[in-house]
Amino acid sequence: MSETYDLIVIGGGSAGLVAAGGSALLGARVALIEKNKLGGDCLYTGCVPSKSFIRSAKFAAEIKRAESLGFSIPSSDFKDGKFSSITGRVQQIIEVIEHHDAPEVFEKMGVEIIFGSAQFISPNQIKVIHRDGQTQNLKAQRFCISTGSRPLIPPIEGLPETGFITNEEVFQLTDLPQDLVVLGAGAIGLELGQSFARLGSKVTIVEMAERILIKEDEEVSALLESILRDEGLEILTRTKAVKASKLSNGKKVVTVERDGKTLEIIADEIFCAVGRQANLDDLGLETAGVKFDKKQIFTDQYLRTSNKHIFAAGDVTGHFQFTHTADYEAQHVIQNAFLFYPLTKKVDFSVIPWATFTEPEVARVGLTEAEAKMEFGQKVKTFKVEFADNDRAQAENETGGFAKIVTLKGKKILGATIVGSHAGELIHEFVLAMRHHLTLSDLNKAIHVYPTRAKITQALATEQTLETLKSPLVQKWFARYFRIWR
Repeated sequence: MSETYDLIVIGGGSAGLVAAGGSALLGARVALIEKNKLGGDCLYTGCVPSKSFIRSAKFAAEIKRAESLGFSIPSSDFKDGKFSSITGRVQQIIEVIEHHDAPEVFEKMGVEIIFGSAQFISPNQIKVIHRDGQTQNLKAQRFCISTGSRPLIPPIEGLPETGFITNEEVFQLTDLPQDLVVLGAGAIGLELGQSFARLGSKVTIVEMAERILIKEDEEVSALLESILRDEGLEILTRTKAVKASKLSNGKKVVTVERDGKTLEIIADEIFCAVGRQANLDDLGLETAGVKFDKKQIFTDQYLRTSNKHIFAAGDVTGHFQFTHTADYEAQHVIQNAFLFYPLTKKVDFSVIPWATFTEPEVARVGLTEAEAKMEFGQKVKTFKVEFADNDRAQAENETGGFAKIVTLKGKKILGATIVGSHAGELIHEFVLAMRHHLTLSDLNKAIHVYPTRAKITQALATEQTLETLKSPLVQKWFARYFRIWR
């Protein structure tokens, strides 16, 4: 006899933990199947270790800027002279945070944790292969597939034989690479590329696209590239890596093509950061009647797959590969799996924020200026303020960057982009405004503490107000008003 559950969740990353824990708290009988450790990529190889690593690198950069704050430059050597003190600190932070995702935490909620791999053997039944090799068949009324994603490895000749690292290995390094080639100029490549450069590596970024952070506003790409170059990173855009090989001394060679020419870059390590791919192998999705392709499981607006009692959440859906959207999708799975219309709820991806944690940070929600103009043409109005005009940014010597708001006729907010210190925190005021259809004028009604970077929001609103006051119609009205008043 097979055990039968109300919900079986396959994958114990961010989405899976939320879906399993939330459903169990509602009173459902839930089993969670996980191959390795609870917490997923975000905890062990993504968000947590990368931000910990970035903080150490930022401290190294701050030491070098000590003179600008009135201090003599102190030593920036690693503890005991070893790079392993940096990655060791990263592992210590993971050990602290992983207690939040410990099996006993979710077992107290009522979730049955099963460590092993799962495969559908029918539309409502899976086979679980436990770590000890034993197998078990389980049935459920509903399933949630949340198996996450892994690094995408580019098809470069000789790369597997030469050797490379991804985010899954980079935080295990004990020696600092003197020369590092980073393949990809997206968020992961730039965050860690900058960090390694700050810690002493000579970093070369190789990107096929015409600019870094290709999905962001063009002004963002230009500004951040200039800043990274000033920090010593070499950035090769419009460049394709075509071959990798290894020298007799252990060094690695990356052959690239750029502007019709072939170049060779010698490095100690090759770091692949060209994207992610969904973990869909060996799940038996065809047997379950779940439609998918190489990139994603196809879902409807309720996150149901082609088999309506099987849901999907997180990176496997191909929507947005962020921890916060995995959480968002999992919450919808809970609601839509156990409630009926009209209590079910469609996902809405119209207001999804994200951030790239370089320094300065880059944060965005909604449309860029170029995207908005493509959709709305001349109706688009943008307002922009510089961090250099913000008193708090001046006081803390963090004046690089700007905030840009994209509006429809100066009213409806279509998108916001911030590049600057704490941009990832500042973006949320615009997220809330867009979600609740507030205008820049509405945001200006809230009193903002001085001196804070959040005053940038009011500065944008002031730009919009000044433009309105300078319009011929308003000027004409005020001229008539003052003639009457006098």
